[in-house]
Amino acid sequence: MPRLTEATAAKRRMHILDATAHCLFERGLLATSVDNVCTQAGISKGAFYSHFPSRDALIHAVTDMLAAELGPIEDGSIATLADSVFERRIAPALPPAHARFGIEVTAASTGDSGLRERNTANLERLRHAVEAAAHRLIAAGKARADADAATVGWLVQAHVMGVLCRNAVWPAQDAAALRRGTHLLLESLLAPV
Repeated sequence: MPRLTEATAAKRRMHILDATAHCLFERGLLATSVDNVCTQAGISKGAFYSHFPSRDALIHAVTDMLAAELGPIEDGSIATLADSVFERRIAPALPPAHARFGIEVTAASTGDSGLRERNTANLERLRHAVEAAAHRLIAAGKARADADAATVGWLVQAHVMGVLCRNAVWPAQDAAALRRGTHLLLESLLAPV
């Protein structure tokens, strides 16, 4: 059998990742097997293992792919920051299957150092991005001079995790109410008084 070109291999790998994301959102982390992924992707196990050495490596790659899709946090104003946090971190977790996957990854991180490293890095990117945005807003005079940017970062990180947990267990909250709640949180922490 001829070797795949780099472009074809990359395309096939992405196809497997997309099929895996579909399975994870449909079945959950624990119930998704390599067989499920192969069936969803329409490939053999041999083709699967030519791209991923193990199920864990696949889950790590999917986690990386989904994190990369979240996009950067914008910060031209407090409202822009709140909208960006909502659109880039909260809205993607509103579907219950997505929230469930996020919680399953967080729980699985306790026993999987590779997953823990990825999950922690994703949460820390959010915290640091919000903290940096708060610093820029303070420096530009668009936020209270005495606002604690580090605390803003921590609280937004906790808010996002709380929404994720809630939506994994209870029916999804109203998106408009969550957006308002995100605005209220950031305005209460940053708006000039």
